Order: sequence, then structure tokens, then C-alpha cells
Amino acid sequence: MPVYVTLLKWTDQGRMKAKDLPARYADGQQRIKAAGGKEIGTWVTMGQYDMVSVVEAPDDETIAKIAIAIAGRGNATTETLRSFTMNEVAKLI
Repeated sequence: MPVYVTLLKWTDQGRMKAKDLPARYADGQQRIKAAGGKEIGTWVTMGQYDMVSVVEAPDDETIAKIAIAIAGRGNATTETLRSFTMNEVAKLI
């Protein structure tokens, strides 16, 4: 399955609800699973982004639905990057 890296920035609302992060994370995991995806890992980070999530999903449309659902809650904005393994890149070249 394709791999996607999502960079998340918390909104003011998301920062105010930081104590709810474990529940929000669990909800996100359910959404990913229900859409046919698989989380590889999610990390809270320091710097320009507040979180990074790496997910396998069947296709671009699936990951877009997941990102829209997560962003639609108003707690974070997202930037999603399609990632390619070196084997995939070698085939493209």
C-alpha cells in the first residue's frame, strides 16, 4: 500500500483541548482503520509541526478522506505527503 506522511499543526482549538489528545488520537486511529488504512506511527514533535503521522492507505482518495475528516474537527490543519520507497523510485526511473 502507498505510504503517506501527514504533518499536523494544532489550531487554537486543538491547543486548548490538548488534554483530550489521547482520545482524539484514538478516534483518528479508528477513522484510519475504518477507511482501510494502517498507522505506521504517530509522534508529537517539537518545531514547526506539532505532530507527524505515517499511514499506509490503499490510494490517494482514501488518505484525502481521512485528512478531511481529521481537519474537519477543527483541532489541526494537515499537510499530507505521498512517500515513495527507494524500490518504488527505482521503478519510476
